Amino acid sequence: MSNPPVAKSADKSVLFAHLGLKDQALHKLMLEEASVARDRLSRNPANLLPQSQDNPDVKAPYKWGDLSETAIHREVLYVASSGSIHTRPYYDMGRYYTGVNEENWVVRWYMWHSFRFRDNRDTRSSAGRGGASIRSYGGTCPENQQFEVAAEQSAQK
Repeated sequence: MSNPPVAKSADKSVLFAHLGLKDQALHKLMLEEASVARDRLSRNPANLLPQSQDNPDVKAPYKWGDLSETAIHREVLYVASSGSIHTRPYYDMGRYYTGVNEENWVVRWYMWHSFRFRDNRDTRSSAGRGGASIRSYGGTCPENQQFEVAAEQSAQK
């Protein structure tokens, strides 16, 4: 592993600094790859935790907290190994091992943010914003405000 792991809740600027990433297009590409992974995880009930499988209120698309760590881990490794020629070098920076298990904190960061964006984008009031849906990474956390601004700017383009 080239860089120490960053918490999945870490701010985008911390991630960029750890990866030496300056290209927003690459960032968006990694978010897109994570979104595809999120969609794969979110539609298969076999990926659910046992308590989520038994809960009739849990319906697709599933949330991060409803998914088993095994399913998430499998998808993290799949994304890390199947990323594009542009994203793989950054995913390689996030590879590390815990005992015999391979992990990837970069892919996990992007997947977690992909879930947070999808699961929180319509939960906040759109009052005062011209009725437009507020898009955010991580809800109301101040550390994630720059994601909200970037998502709103992208939505306006």
